[in-house]
Amino acid sequence: MTTIVNIQDANSNSAEAANWWESAEDHRFALEVLQLRLRRKILKAIAGGMKSNELIAKELDLGVALAEYHLQMLEKALVIERTQGGWRATTTGQLYLKNVEERQ
Repeated sequence: MTTIVNIQDANSNSAEAANWWESAEDHRFALEVLQLRLRRKILKAIAGGMKSNELIAKELDLGVALAEYHLQMLEKALVIERTQGGWRATTTGQLYLKNVEERQ
């Protein structure tokens, strides 16, 4: 079970807190989820703006059910969240893209 702890992003001027992992197990799970290149592509697409399941599936040439599966995994890893308009990257997801993905 994943426990969410809120921390303030030191580099952010906003009051929005980042979702973070409380245990090493939670952190390991998130890293395992993000090992799959397709999920990192989905995260990048979502970070570009809120997206619906259908738009993500079309953009990445996936079936809607498969896209939903990967979206749920990213949500469990706390790097994206559901919104009324679709999906958006959490502060944690944005920090991952900035501090990990861009450096590769």
